[in-house]
Amino acid sequence: MNGRMTRNIVLTVLLLAVISRLAIWFTGFIGINLFASYSEPPVYERTSGVHELAMKLPQSMEHTKPLDWEQFVKFDSFAYLKIAGQGYDDYRIDEPHPPANWVFFPLYPLLIKAANAIVGLLVAANPTVVGMVLSNTLLVGALLYVYAICLQQQLDERRALLVLTALLAYPASFYFSLPYTESLFLFLSAASIYYATDRKYALAFAAAALSTVTRVPGFVNLFFVAVSVLLNEGFRPTWRHVRWVLYALLSLVPMGLYLAYMKRLTGDYLAPFHEQSLSWYRFSAAPFANYVHYFEQPYFISAGGWDNGLISFIMSTAVFAVYVAYAAVNGKKLIRDPKQLLLWVYGALLIVIPFSSQPWSLASVVRYMMVSIPFFLYLVKLTGRSETARFAYMTLFAVLQVIYVIGFFNDYPFMA
Repeated sequence: MNGRMTRNIVLTVLLLAVISRLAIWFTGFIGINLFASYSEPPVYERTSGVHELAMKLPQSMEHTKPLDWEQFVKFDSFAYLKIAGQGYDDYRIDEPHPPANWVFFPLYPLLIKAANAIVGLLVAANPTVVGMVLSNTLLVGALLYVYAICLQQQLDERRALLVLTALLAYPASFYFSLPYTESLFLFLSAASIYYATDRKYALAFAAAALSTVTRVPGFVNLFFVAVSVLLNEGFRPTWRHVRWVLYALLSLVPMGLYLAYMKRLTGDYLAPFHEQSLSWYRFSAAPFANYVHYFEQPYFISAGGWDNGLISFIMSTAVFAVYVAYAAVNGKKLIRDPKQLLLWVYGALLIVIPFSSQPWSLASVVRYMMVSIPFFLYLVKLTGRSETARFAYMTLFAVLQVIYVIGFFNDYPFMA
């Protein structure tokens, strides 16, 4: 990426990723052997200990349940792996049909399919393993881009590594290692920011374009790149602007191809978006309506167990506090520097979108917010003079991540 990305930094980033993933694996292993599953009744036995009747636990290591590959496949992973193996559901949208997988965008399952085919030339390929290796590889690549962005933002090496540590400690960061789109989207988002800031617009538009067929908020990356071009190069038209307009038009091609395919398959260009409200309980709502609703009707677990309201509310508030505090402390600087204001708006949009698709509950908002790279930059910048504040946030992240990981491997749906 640049001359400052030394071999030692690459190895340090890789080590951070490996340590954090091992910690997640260890937490999951302890969790499935020490706590009850959400979907299976625990077995109880009479004991001679403090309690006459207690849940049966493994007494030796050979009796413990190991973590196998399939335990990493839950919730949306099934859809991505199905698309990779069998393609999209073949229904017409105006006919009765079960929830269709059109809402899951195609780039990630296409990458799994391609990687699976390549690996299959050498050994018997397991799509789950391929998906996880792909996600973890993209995670390392994303971390390197985020590190480079930190250098662009004038952070020193220590603070740049703190940004990566905060990102890996974030409660939902285990999704970066699952057959999910989180790693791919973070990778493409970070590449978009880095290349746009470095004025390598062809690469920036390419990364942003691919992000639009990874997840819905990909259009925010396109917005960032397009505005960056205008801020870097000026608003007065020149012949060079023609080339950048061409890049912008080409960046619409991936989504255009996907929507054209949806038209042929379902009869509706906008089937992925219409299906959200038809079958997946996602509705356009006033921004933060679900957050305000929590004040009116606080809940612990939502209907069906899909959200732990208390955890989601705490994490949402923690993220909002950093974002609002950064704007309050650096408001004049943001106004004077349009590029920094653009970065702030970019991160804010990635936070606002999860709070605009569900008017009642806070389901999934913790996971959706973690791709807002500016949040982690601002967290480290704001806590630069307060080790106590930084420790408080890192402790909150670590504690909630333990709860999330144990819940995930024990089939609790509140962290889906």
